[in-house]
Amino acid sequence: MNIRKKIKYFSLFVLSLLLLVSAEWVSLWSNRSVFIDKVITKIEFKGNINTSSDDILDLMDMRPGMQLSQGILNADMRALFVSGFFYHIDIQGEADGDGVKILVVVKERPRVKDIDFIGADEVFPSDLRDKIPLKENEVITPKKVTLSKEVILKKYRDEGFFLAYVRFETEPVNPETNTVKVKFIIDEGEEIPVSKINIFGNSEIDTYDIQGIMDLKESGIIESGVFKESAFESDKQKISAYLKSKGYVDAELSNEGTNWEIRWENPQKKDKRVVIVNFKIIEGEQYFYNGYSTSHDMTIAPNGMPQFLNKENNPIGTPKEEWAPVYPVKFLEDQFEFAPADVGEVFDETKFQKDRASINEAYSAKGYLFAQVIPRRKVIELSDGSLSRYENCDKRGSSDGSSDCTEEYNRLNVAKLRKIYEDEPKLRGKKFIHVDFTIRENNLAFIENIIIKGNKKTQDRVVRRELLFKPGDLFNSTLVNRSRERIFNLGYFKEVNFNMRPGSDETKMNLIIELVEQPTGTVSMGGGYGTITGFSIFTQLGENNLNGSGQQITGRVEFGPIRRYLQISWTEPWFMDKPWSLTLSAFYSSRTLYVGATSITENNNQGIKEVASYERSGVGVSAGLGHRFLINWTHFHRYSPSFFASTRPTSLVSDQVLAEVDRGWQFRSQLTNGIAYDSRDNVFNSTQGFNLIFSVDNVGQFLGGESHFDQFSPILEYYHTWFDYTFFGLIRKNALRRWRVVQQFRTSSVFTFERTPKYKNQDKERIPYIQVQDRLFLGGYESLRGWFFDDKYYPDEWKDGASSRVLFTSEMRFPIEPSLLWFVVFFDAGAMYEQINRAVGERKEFFKNYDSLVRAQREKEPVETYLYENYNSYGQKLPDSPLVVNDPGNLVLSSKNLSMSNFRFSWGFGLRIQIPVLPLRLYFAQRIRYTGVEDRPFGLYPDNNSFQFVFGIGDMRF
Repeated sequence: MNIRKKIKYFSLFVLSLLLLVSAEWVSLWSNRSVFIDKVITKIEFKGNINTSSDDILDLMDMRPGMQLSQGILNADMRALFVSGFFYHIDIQGEADGDGVKILVVVKERPRVKDIDFIGADEVFPSDLRDKIPLKENEVITPKKVTLSKEVILKKYRDEGFFLAYVRFETEPVNPETNTVKVKFIIDEGEEIPVSKINIFGNSEIDTYDIQGIMDLKESGIIESGVFKESAFESDKQKISAYLKSKGYVDAELSNEGTNWEIRWENPQKKDKRVVIVNFKIIEGEQYFYNGYSTSHDMTIAPNGMPQFLNKENNPIGTPKEEWAPVYPVKFLEDQFEFAPADVGEVFDETKFQKDRASINEAYSAKGYLFAQVIPRRKVIELSDGSLSRYENCDKRGSSDGSSDCTEEYNRLNVAKLRKIYEDEPKLRGKKFIHVDFTIRENNLAFIENIIIKGNKKTQDRVVRRELLFKPGDLFNSTLVNRSRERIFNLGYFKEVNFNMRPGSDETKMNLIIELVEQPTGTVSMGGGYGTITGFSIFTQLGENNLNGSGQQITGRVEFGPIRRYLQISWTEPWFMDKPWSLTLSAFYSSRTLYVGATSITENNNQGIKEVASYERSGVGVSAGLGHRFLINWTHFHRYSPSFFASTRPTSLVSDQVLAEVDRGWQFRSQLTNGIAYDSRDNVFNSTQGFNLIFSVDNVGQFLGGESHFDQFSPILEYYHTWFDYTFFGLIRKNALRRWRVVQQFRTSSVFTFERTPKYKNQDKERIPYIQVQDRLFLGGYESLRGWFFDDKYYPDEWKDGASSRVLFTSEMRFPIEPSLLWFVVFFDAGAMYEQINRAVGERKEFFKNYDSLVRAQREKEPVETYLYENYNSYGQKLPDSPLVVNDPGNLVLSSKNLSMSNFRFSWGFGLRIQIPVLPLRLYFAQRIRYTGVEDRPFGLYPDNNSFQFVFGIGDMRF
C-alpha cells in the first residue's frame, strides 16, 4: 500500500513538473496583463526556415531593452501578417527576472522553387516569367497567384488568344526546404481573326490610306488577320496621329462608335468566332501652315532681371543690352522641319511636334532639361475680309494700334497669304495656323539621384560604371543616350529604359534606369568553315556576367581536320573598380598549313593536285590590359609568350619548312599595343556608327624568340542606315521601322615589316625572321569572296603568302527578318605586298634581275613567249600577261603599288542567317577585273566569268 502511494505521489509530481515546464512560454494575447509594461530582455524565433531571424526582426518594432506595450504588440502582429510570409503567427512571452523574454513562433508560407508553364506554345514562357508578380524563391500568396493569372490572360489577349484559360497547381511541399514547384496550366484556345474592319465618319481621308497605317488587318489569303487588343489600342492612336498629320488638327475617334466585338462567323453553325472592329472618325476641318515665330520669354522679375532667361549668361546686374539666351533664335529656327517656304502647305501635326521637340533636345544637350517651349496658335481664315484687317493698318485709330497691326502683318505672313488667296482659289475659306514659340530657358537641371531597377542578378556597380555621368552632374541628353547604349551593349539586358522624375527642388531631377535582364551564361556547340581554316566543330562554355559582377569566363574546344584549338580565358572589365580591364588566357593550337601544290593538269583551279602541307602546334599564355577613356575610346596592351613547333611535313614541302621542322620547339614573344574608337549604336546588330582599331604588334627583337617583325593592323568599320521599309514614311506602319537597310563599309589591313634580333645573331636564310605561319593569305570566305587562296590569276608570290595585305569590303544588308535573316549584296577588294628584303638567296637575284630575264626570254623565244603571255592552253585570251602579273616591281609594298590595277575584286549576293549556335553565310561571288576605262571601270575575266558558291559557318570575316 505504501509503495502504491509512493508511485501515485511520484506520478503526480512528474505530471506537475511537466505542466509547469510546458507553461513557461504562454501566448501574450491570452496573458497580456502578466507581461505588459515589462522590459524585453530577449527576442527569439521559432519555425522559420526560409526567412532569417534578422529579416523577421526588421519587420518588427520590438527590440531588447524596450518596454513591452499593447501598441507595440498589436503593430508587430499586424506587420508580420501584412508581410505575407506567414500563415500562422504566435507571439509568446516568458518571465525573465523582472523582464519578459519574447518568442515569435511562425509557420511560413511555402516559397516557389520552380515555375512551369504547361501548354504555353504560342507565347514564350520567358516573357510570362518576366511579367508575372509570382517569382522563384518568393513566398506564394493568393493575391500573387490571382494577379499572375490575370497577367498571363492579358498577355494572351494581347496576342489574340481571347479564349485562353489558366489553371494554377502546386506539387507537394518539400518539408525540409518549405519550397514547392508551381504550374500554370494554360489552355491557349484559338486565335480569333478579324472578319471586318469598319471605318466610317471620314469624308476627306481615304479609307484605304487609313487601313494602310494600321497593325490590324482583315483575315484573308495573305493576312492572318489575328485580332490583338494591344494592336487595337495602338491603331486608335495611329489613326488620330495620321489624321492630324494631314491637317485635321481637331480629328478624334468617337468613344461611342469605336469598339470591337466577338461574333459567330456563321450564327447558325456557331463553329468559328470572329472579331468585328469599328473605328468612328470625327475629322473636323483641315488646317494649313502659316509659319512659326520664335522668341524668348523676357518677363522681368522683381529684381529687374529676366525671370525665365538662363542665369549663367545673365547674372544679376547684367545690362539689358547684354542679356543673352543660350541659343539665338536663328539657330533654333534652323532646326525646324517646317521652312518659311512651306506657308500654304497642309499643317502636319507630327512635323510640328518634331519641331517643338527639337528645341527641347537642343536645350537638354546643354543641361537645360527644365526649359519650356510654349506654343501659342493663331488661326487665320483665308478670306478677303480677314486679310484686309491686317492690310489696312494705317486706318487704326492710334499710333500704337497701327504699330501693332504692322507687326502682326509681318509676323503672320499676310503678304504670302494674299498671294495664296489670289493664286489658289480652292484654299479660300480654309484655316491657316501660325505658331508662336515662346521659350523659357529656366534653370539648369542637375542629376540628384540615379535609381536602378530590375537588376536581380547584375550588381548596381556594373550598371553605374557604364554611366558617363554621376549624381550632381549637369544633365546632358547626349551623354544620357550614349550611356543607355553602353549598358545595352554589355549584353546582360534585353531592355534598357531611362526615365526622369522631378527632384527635391526645381534644379534637380532623378534618373530612373529600368532594366530587364536576360541569360548571360552560354553553352553552345556548333561548327565553322572557311576556305583556309577548313571545317571544324566546337564546344564553348561561358559566363559573361559571373555572379553579376560583369566578369567573363569562357572555355572553348575546337576540332577539325585542319584546325584543333583549346582556350580558356577570364576577363575583369573593371579591375579594382577602375575603367581598366584585365584579361588572362591560355591556349593550345594545332593547325595544318598548306604551303603550295603541284598541279597534275593544266587547270590550276580544278585540276588534280599534290598538296604540300605540315602541322604547326603551339602553346602559350596571354595577359592583357585595356583602359577606356573619354566616351568611346579604349587603349589596350597585351603580352603573349608562346612556344611553337612544326611537325609532320609532307614530301613536297620546301627546304625552308623542313629546316623549321628540324629546329623543334621555338619561342615566340609578342607585345601588342593598340587604340580603339567605338561609337556603334548596337554591337550585336549595328545600324550606325564607327568602329576603329589600330594595333601594333612587336614580335621578337628586344623581346627575344626566333620571329622578329613589327606588324601594323588598322581596321575601320562604318555603318550607315539608308532607309527602313516604311520607305521614308510612304508606308505608315511602325513595325516596319525595324527592317532597316544598312550598309557596312570596312577596311582591314595588315602591314608587316621585318626586323632584326637584338640579343643574338640569327641566320635569316636558315631561320627566317618572318616565318611561314606568320604569312598572310588572300581569298576564300575569310577575306576575298569568290577567289581561291592559290588562284591562277594571282602572282606566284601570293600563293605562298605575303607579309602585307590590304582589304576593302562594302556590304549592303536587306533584312528579311531583322533578327534572323538578311539578303546581302557585297563588293570585295584585296591585294598583298612584300618587303623587298624578304627576297634572299636565289630569290634575291630573281627579284633584282627580273626585267632583264623577261627581256631575254622575249628576244630568245618571241612566238612561244607571245602565246604564253596572251593565251592559255585552251586557246582562250588571258586577261593579263603572266610575266606582268609576276613582276616583282608590282608586288613590293609602296605608295605607287597601292593602286587599283594591283587589286583583285569580286562582287556578289547571298544570305546571312543569324542562328545563334550556327550562323550561316551563303554567297554567290563573281570575280571581276579592273579595266581602267572611265565609263566602265570593271569587267569580267574572259576565260572565267561564272559565279562561285561561297559557304561559311560562323562569322569569320576579316
